[in-house]
Amino acid sequence: MRLGRSLKRQQGSMLIIAIFSIVVLAALGGYLMQITTSQSNTTAREVLGTRAWLAANSGSQWAMSQLFPLVQDKNSLPSPSCSAKKEITFNDVGLQGCTAVVECKVKRSSGGKTIYAVESIGQCGSGEFAVSRAQETWAREVE
Repeated sequence: MRLGRSLKRQQGSMLIIAIFSIVVLAALGGYLMQITTSQSNTTAREVLGTRAWLAANSGSQWAMSQLFPLVQDKNSLPSPSCSAKKEITFNDVGLQGCTAVVECKVKRSSGGKTIYAVESIGQCGSGEFAVSRAQETWAREVE
């Protein structure tokens, strides 16, 4: 008789355990989805950051090629000129949708040599996922 009363008291406890388990598993699933989304956003920003750095590097290289062009005849070497701010838009596969803003400044050293400071800012992405990287390159004339 005691055994029958004990079973009646326990009726419904499985329902509470099942609901608790479902709630805990749903919360765990939601947390894992949030981690996955966050990790995906972080990866996208890292890729855009690398592309922006490469765009800035390409802008610096372009400015250096304008300052110091490669020529065959050393006697016809033009004097370096620092151009104004220029925006470069990339259409190549690796940097498609990226831009670089390049600015060249002329400075003088204590020895009277001309020093060029090239600042290049690369930007990739748009909206929430816009990433920019800046590079500064210094060069001086050689005799």
